[in-house]
Amino acid sequence: MKQEKTQDDSPAPVGEDINTEEQGEDASLAELQAENEQLRAAIRFGAARDTVLEELKRAGARSPVLLFDSVKGDLQFDDEGKPANTAAIVARLKTVFPEQFGSDAPRSIDGGAGLVRKPSLTREALKRMKPAEIAELDWSEVKRVLASA
Repeated sequence: MKQEKTQDDSPAPVGEDINTEEQGEDASLAELQAENEQLRAAIRFGAARDTVLEELKRAGARSPVLLFDSVKGDLQFDDEGKPANTAAIVARLKTVFPEQFGSDAPRSIDGGAGLVRKPSLTREALKRMKPAEIAELDWSEVKRVLASA
């Protein structure tokens, strides 16, 4: 097979080498600028994420990362690159997902039994009581009080 020589195979004139180099530098510069802009956007987004997560934690969110993931597309930034609508996002999340805010304290199964201590029995209290009142008391408690002195 005979290969034909095309125009691309011939050496470029000296003036065209300069244009090709400039085009390569322009393309490289454009790529670097695009990459720089992507990195700046990633940094801005990371800072906004931290700010929103902190606000969600202050508001008592149980799973702030999950809530942030649901609204990350709604972020708006001011001229300085900071999130401008953080308070509105938190307020909206509180309205839409109220169960995601509040404390995680478990409720008592026994309705709080044992939380209120019975008044402790003392010798002085026994002295003021009538025999009928003493008869209604827990005898082990009475014995404990009388033995402690």
